[in-house]
Order: sequence, then C-alpha cells, then structure tokens
Amino acid sequence: MMKRKYNMALFSTLIGCISLMACRKEDAYKKFMEGGELSYAGRVDSVIMRPGNQRIQLSLVLGSDPLVTKVRAYWNERRDSLELPVTRTQGKDTVHMVIPGLKEGNYNFHVFTYDKAHNTSVVVNASGTVYGESYFNSLVNRRLKEIGFSLDGSKLELNWATGNIDEIGIELKYTSADGLPKTVIVPPKQLKTELTDAKEGSVLKYRSLFKPEPNAIDTFSRDYANLTVPFFERKLDKTLFKELILPTDARTAHSWLMPYLWDEKYDPPGFATTNGKPVWFTFDTGLSTNLTRFKIWQANDRLYTGESVRKFEIWGSNNPNPDGSWESWTRLMSCESLKPSGLPKGQNSAVDIAYAKAGEEFVFPAETPKVRYLRLKLLENWGNGSFMTMAEVNLWTNSR
Repeated sequence: MMKRKYNMALFSTLIGCISLMACRKEDAYKKFMEGGELSYAGRVDSVIMRPGNQRIQLSLVLGSDPLVTKVRAYWNERRDSLELPVTRTQGKDTVHMVIPGLKEGNYNFHVFTYDKAHNTSVVVNASGTVYGESYFNSLVNRRLKEIGFSLDGSKLELNWATGNIDEIGIELKYTSADGLPKTVIVPPKQLKTELTDAKEGSVLKYRSLFKPEPNAIDTFSRDYANLTVPFFERKLDKTLFKELILPTDARTAHSWLMPYLWDEKYDPPGFATTNGKPVWFTFDTGLSTNLTRFKIWQANDRLYTGESVRKFEIWGSNNPNPDGSWESWTRLMSCESLKPSGLPKGQNSAVDIAYAKAGEEFVFPAETPKVRYLRLKLLENWGNGSFMTMAEVNLWTNSR
C-alpha cells in the first residue's frame, strides 16, 4: 500500500514539472514573437577577389533579393569594414568594392548585405592576397640579350631573354624615323621584336609589366631601362663565308675545321691550326663591305689557357695575291684579348668565364676600307700552346 502511494506522488511531481516547462517555453516564444517574425536580407551569391597594389577589389555578385540596399565587408577580425550602397536593376547585379590602404599579406573577409529595414544577411566568407613592396622588389625588367639590324638592314631587331612568369608584356617606347614618339607592347612570350622605323641614335626605353595574378586590378613595373638605338649596322651573313687556303696559310688540324668558325655553334670543336707561331689563315666573307665590329669566342674547354688566341691582327683585301704573299693585304686592326680579373694562368674568376663566354668584341677604325677577304694573323696564345684555336667569329658592317 505504501509503495503505491509513493509511485502516485512521484507521478504527480513529474506531471507538474512537465507542465511548468511547457508554460515557460510558451512564454519565451510569445516574447520572441513580440517584434514580428525574424527576417534576413538575401546574401551575396559569390565573391570574386581581385588582388592589387596595397589594395584589393571584391566583386560581390548579388542574389535575387530586390530589397537589398547596401553591402558591407569586414576584415582584420571585423575591426575594419567598408560599406557601399546598392542600386538594384532588373538583372543580376555586381557591386565592385575596392578596399585601399592595405598592408601586403593575406586577408579574410566577411561580407553581409542589408535591406531597408536594416535586416542583415548571413555571412559569406572570402579570402585574398594584397601585394606590395616585397613583391615589387622581387621584379626585374626582362633582359635584352642583343640589339642590332637584320641582315638586309631593314629592321632593328631586339632579342630578349625569357621573361618572369608574372610578366604580361614589355612596354617599349622609341622615336620613329619621322621624329614621332611611339609605344608598342611586346607580348610576354615574344623573344624577338622587330622595329622598321626606329630612329638611329635616338633613345629607346623599355620596362616589363607584371601582374601577380591573372585577374589582378593593378599592373606592377620597374623603372624604364634606357639604351641608344645604334646607327645602322648589320651582322654579316655567315652562310656566305668560305675558307680560302693560300700557299703560306696554316692548315686545319686536330679535326677542328675552319668552317666551324661560322657554324653558330659556340661549344668545341672550333678551328685549330697546324703547329707554329705566328700563323695565319684566310676566308672569304662573300661581299666587299665596310667592317665595323669583330667578335671572337675562345673555345670554352680552354678559356685563357692552352691554345686560345691572345694576340692577333686582322688584315683585309679585295684581290688576294694567289701566291699567299702579303703584298695585296692591308692591316685593318691589331687585337689583344683581355682577362678582366688579371689572375695568372690557370686561375679564372666567374667574371673571366662570363666575359669569355659572351664573346670578346673589337671595333674597327672608322676609316677602315671596304674589303671582302679577311686574313687573321695569330701571334700569341694564352698558354704557350704549339698551335692556335678559336671557337666562333661574328662580323658587322654599316654597308647597306
């Protein structure tokens, strides 16, 4: 009997607790509904991040809610924000929000929309990168490897090295032959640019243009690099070169043939003479011209040593005496190869190696006459070798 009374008392207490909880829940619901039903503004559909130079652009694609009147973006853990009004149209609107004055780095943004009743949307998160001084300092203008005229003299050719992965082009400014300023944009993957109207002796300047990301709103660039457009000069067409063996000339030896001097291959083998010092050899350039420059490369397996030529003379003729004598020849220039470091034989600095591999250039005197045939008299080599070697030669003329 006592057990039944105890169960009835427990049951009555449980019913009372449930009733009390139901009343409290109903009171809370009534209080929540006092201001009407809770409403949200329609959130943005998407956020497109476009990085810039100490700034960033958020392109906010709005949803279908026609009542949205403004958008606000927060960053820096919501300590900073920017708000823009919205004017809706019949289409799908996009708001472009540019946030200036940002330090370089990565940012997280929290984007909300609002309607006239000040209802806010649920948050949309987005992240992006801002670029600045560190990125700018990592950039360099594309290297210009060579500038000169085409073989027919009709075009100024600029040969470029490969550009930075972020490069979107090169801005090139020059003066045309009629004195007018011109600007061209060199495509990012172009390795040769040809100008048909550049004024000789005028200043040409260029700078590379960079974007850290394809959709960046800002273009980065360094200062212009300046150079002077050379006066007309063109490289001789080496396909016209032919060896000419006269009776007193040195012969080819060691399987290093004279035609290797003009095969556009700058690694061994080059040309090697038979034993002896001094020795000389002759070749035909194919046409009579006023020579302006001569460039020689040492064989890169014996830089500043062994048989690499150190001192030599260049002689010219239009009608060589077939007996190999010197009577029909005019000395055009005396040359001596230089070693930038001045280090003793067997010790080459990085500067020495770079200088030799780039080729060593010699300029003919202005009064040099037109010649067709060249004779190189080799006087001394770098390492007391018993014969002479060279890897490649180039020649330029101002004859059109």
